Amino acid sequence: MALSASLTPSSLPLLITAPLLRRWRLILVEGIVALSSLILLHFAGREYLFPYTVRALTYINLYAVLGDYLDRVTLLDLLGERGVPILVALTYYPLFRRIASQVIFNARARGIGLNPLKLARPILVEMVKVAEDLYFAYTTKLYGSFRGKRDLKPRPPDLLFLALASLCLASSLTLHQLWT
Repeated sequence: MALSASLTPSSLPLLITAPLLRRWRLILVEGIVALSSLILLHFAGREYLFPYTVRALTYINLYAVLGDYLDRVTLLDLLGERGVPILVALTYYPLFRRIASQVIFNARARGIGLNPLKLARPILVEMVKVAEDLYFAYTTKLYGSFRGKRDLKPRPPDLLFLALASLCLASSLTLHQLWT
């Protein structure tokens, strides 16, 4: 999907990755961003820059989708110790988002409101606690001594996503060739 978004100006990768998010608010925000970007670029006379907006939104969608669907064992089998930072990012950024959502929910329940200055401290404290726990776990268990067995055989969900991505790339390249 990322390759298709990078090589062609097609919107097809964005249209495929958006429903995989299953977060309708994010899809709505992305639609508003894409539409406002198109309008602003049209009035500025720079419509040729719109594929970059679509590309950025596709990358954001892929990151969010990978955080939900990525098989962590496959990533560690494939990349070994070098995959740990990627695994941490894909696992813990969604956790930080859930922490922020819980703090906001609790603030609404208590009638505090959504004042960013009052919400920043509890969100930051919870995120720092999780980051410290993660740092201690990483330094005590994985620091420089990962010797896992590498099993590079793809699993059925991996094959399904690869097939979908290949179909998207082929369709994008075909449509691009037809339009040029």
